[in-house]
Amino acid sequence: MSKVKMSQTLSQSIEAGDWQKIERYFNDSDFAKALGIIVNLDDPANPRCEVNEIKDLHIGGVGQSYINGAVISAIFDLVIGLSALGYASEGNFATSNVKIRFVKPVERNRFYATSKVLRKIGNIIFSEATLFNFHGEPCGQAHGEIRVGIK
Repeated sequence: MSKVKMSQTLSQSIEAGDWQKIERYFNDSDFAKALGIIVNLDDPANPRCEVNEIKDLHIGGVGQSYINGAVISAIFDLVIGLSALGYASEGNFATSNVKIRFVKPVERNRFYATSKVLRKIGNIIFSEATLFNFHGEPCGQAHGEIRVGIK
């Protein structure tokens, strides 16, 4: 479960709608740097995570030249979690479930994922995400749940 504990500064940035500062927070994280993920919050209701520079660590399979499913799963987890930023005032939140469907292999080239909230019931946010290859073709779909107000 990917958990986001809100620091005072991050909470204030969210309340103020300072999305560039929030982007920097995530883009400067060791996790994003290690996987080469760039978070884009130009449209906070539809966060985007992209990988523009493909490295050997992104490649999976047995001698194939496609993006590793573990990397895709990590990006889905992050982008789905980011969809809950609008509910950060309710407290800490964490991705509690992600169901992924790989539609087609993602070629060894830049790719990105976007997400959006579908609905909220109680303290559970239901979101969906789509992963696109460098041609803009959908290659994967994920549905996720994020719990908010975690103590």
